[in-house]
Amino acid sequence: MESLAFKAIKWLGPLAIVWGLTYPLTKLIAESVSPIVITWVRIGIAAVFFLILSNFKFSIGKKQFINAIFNTILFMLFLNVGTSISSNPGLAAVMIYTQPLFVVIIEKILGTNISMRALSGVILGFVGIALSITSVSLDLGVIIALIGGIVWAIGTVYYSRNLAKENIIKLNAFMNIVAFPFTLVLTPVNYYFTVSLSIIGLLILLGILAQAVGYYLWFNAIRDLGSIRASTGSLVVPVAAYILTFVILRIAPTPLEILGSIITLIGIYITISYRKI
Repeated sequence: MESLAFKAIKWLGPLAIVWGLTYPLTKLIAESVSPIVITWVRIGIAAVFFLILSNFKFSIGKKQFINAIFNTILFMLFLNVGTSISSNPGLAAVMIYTQPLFVVIIEKILGTNISMRALSGVILGFVGIALSITSVSLDLGVIIALIGGIVWAIGTVYYSRNLAKENIIKLNAFMNIVAFPFTLVLTPVNYYFTVSLSIIGLLILLGILAQAVGYYLWFNAIRDLGSIRASTGSLVVPVAAYILTFVILRIAPTPLEILGSIITLIGIYITISYRKI
């Protein structure tokens, strides 16, 4: 039987790399493509990806539709729009990753017994991410991104409680098919698209990595680790984003970002290494 630590490494390790790449890739693409277009391209590629893997079979139902609304449509829109209109996309990204805190709050409201160790690990992880951000101002984009974190938390808990036993590939096929037309109709909002082979290639790569592979890893992590551990483990994504952003864009992390990343990793370890949530 696989240990809890092995499951965490198995799903969250690759997830950190895949979703960590999302930030520098999106930054490169956003210079030529509007956020709404990036959103529906990602969703459309994921829909095709999961349709092929599922042999054109779906996991269909009311619960699956609700899951698609929170985990794909609303989350993706808040993520991309919030990050794009914020004066500080880094702070907007941090607000998205307040999700573990809201997962703990929601689970507590729903009656889950939350240990002090698990709670302290989540809080420590968020403090680490908060320290990574230097002097910034609060704006509409940051607020939208914070709402995105709440929406993601709701979707995570809903999936964990209602659909964790569903076929992940068939569920993702349905989610992305449902989400595609909703995001497509928003294309005229702040539309711009400078066509080039390199941009099209990056868009396809982003869709495959972030939406197809990333979501497959994410839902497997929730299934095997539970909503709280998986959500806390997702905090490693900003850490990976710092490293990958430096590798790709040569933007070096500040001392506070390095310190915050170390604190975040400690918080993640405290939570996912404890067997009793």
